[in-house]
Amino acid sequence: MSVELVHERERDQWDEYVTAAAPDRLYHLWVWREVIEETFGHRPYYLAAREGGKIRGVLPLIFIRSRIFGKSLVSIPFFSYGGVLADSAAVCEELLGGAVTHAGKLGANHIELRQGDECRMSWKGVTTKVTMEIELPSSADEYWKRLSSGMRNKLRQGQKYNFRAEWGGRELLGVFYNLFATNMRNLGTPVYSPRFFRNQMSRLGDRVRLLTLWDGDQAVAASFLTAHGDTLELPWSASLPESRKKYSQLTMYWVFIQKAIEEGFKKIDLGRCTPGGGNYEFKRHWRPVERPLHWYYWLARGASMPNLRPDNPKFRLATEIWKRLPLAVANGLGPRLVRSIP
Repeated sequence: MSVELVHERERDQWDEYVTAAAPDRLYHLWVWREVIEETFGHRPYYLAAREGGKIRGVLPLIFIRSRIFGKSLVSIPFFSYGGVLADSAAVCEELLGGAVTHAGKLGANHIELRQGDECRMSWKGVTTKVTMEIELPSSADEYWKRLSSGMRNKLRQGQKYNFRAEWGGRELLGVFYNLFATNMRNLGTPVYSPRFFRNQMSRLGDRVRLLTLWDGDQAVAASFLTAHGDTLELPWSASLPESRKKYSQLTMYWVFIQKAIEEGFKKIDLGRCTPGGGNYEFKRHWRPVERPLHWYYWLARGASMPNLRPDNPKFRLATEIWKRLPLAVANGLGPRLVRSIP
């Protein structure tokens, strides 16, 4: 068995293996290599284990060089999932060995595998995050009955404001981005560039859905959703703080939940969050299944575990300062900073 870098000419072989081995693994597909490289300029190292010329396992890695955080290999940065996909534990270990070899050549401090599911491997595992997944029934009425009476009352209150929901594509990206950028500044977090979202829409086509919610002529909430197989994923959403008193965010969630059921999706992935946090508490009211996200790490000699979480005390002052920046300044600086924060 050999572990080798996979190049552009072999992308079809890569995707064929991923689709056959794990059709639910969206972020192992080749397209994300292109999205990340085109948006952020990070160099990809996609490894495949071959036996007799046949792929037996893959490991997508992105090399990130940061003046502040050092050098790292991440699978996959900017998203919640990645890691090793292999036919056996032995193949997995071969790929891990190949990753360590490349980390040594690149001078990386650590390798981070956002494996998602628990995996038997020799590296240290961490489960500080969870994902929240709604298992969808066959009808919206059936799901409505799952919700608490308090949640249903809030949704009824939101309906009284006559919000207008609009689904679309690229034509709504500017509306989504304005809300998203404002929300990120308010949270004290650098924002991605518009190019990140444009590249996803260009590469993924109709898999990406944009939902906007309007109060009269004003957009008050928006969601960026990605469809894959029987799953609809919500990587990003935002709403105006003042509109939440009218339950705009709840209304938006209810709109895309109804749409997902109508279109036959079996699951909605509400994205990762930290147990006990505000985002976690909001998602918990939708009666999701809580699933731990297993991430695994290799550390170079003398290196310590990375901690780039926003709640890291080291970042507290920076977060508070960022919240007070004019929006134009935050939007200008954010994309330059966030490219090195996976």
